[in-house]
Amino acid sequence: MFTFVPLLAHNPNTTIMVLTEKHKELIERIGVFHEHKGMQPLVGRIIGLLLVHEDGEVSFDEIVEQLGVSKSAVSNALTFLQAKDRCVYSTRPGDRKRYFALKLSDWRADFAKELENIAEIQKFIDEVLEVRTEKNQEFNCKMKDFSDFLGFFKKEIPALFERFKRQQA
Repeated sequence: MFTFVPLLAHNPNTTIMVLTEKHKELIERIGVFHEHKGMQPLVGRIIGLLLVHEDGEVSFDEIVEQLGVSKSAVSNALTFLQAKDRCVYSTRPGDRKRYFALKLSDWRADFAKELENIAEIQKFIDEVLEVRTEKNQEFNCKMKDFSDFLGFFKKEIPALFERFKRQQA
C-alpha cells in the first residue's frame, strides 16, 4: 500500500513514507482548514502530515522534507503546536531525533477544557449584557440568544458524552 524510501543519503536505514497525491491533497486541505481558523498555514499542514502518516509520528527531518519547508519554519510551527498542547515528541534509544505526534489520546480532556471555555464565554456575555444599555435592542437580543445557546450546549454535551460512552462499550 505504501512505499518507503531513504530519507537522507547519509543514513540508508532512515526511511520516509512516500505520500500519494491523495495524501498531499488531503494535507493541503487540512492546512487550509486550519489557516481559516486563524493558524499559520504550515501549522495546519503539519497537523495534516501527522494525521495521514502511517507511523502516527514523524521525525523533524521528515516533516522538513515531506513539506518542503525550512527547518526554522517547522521549528516555529512545532513550538506553537506544543505550546497549544496539540502535539508531543518522543525520542528513541540511540537516536537523537525527535519524533512528533498529535495528542489524540487526550481528546476527551481537551473537549472538557473547551466546555470550560464555553462557560467562561457565556459568563462574559452575561456580564456584558448587564452593563449594556437598552439603546441597541437588536444587538442585545442577539447576544442574549447566543448566551442562551451556550448555556443549552453546556448542559446538553455531558449527556451526549454519556451516550457516546455507552455506544462504545
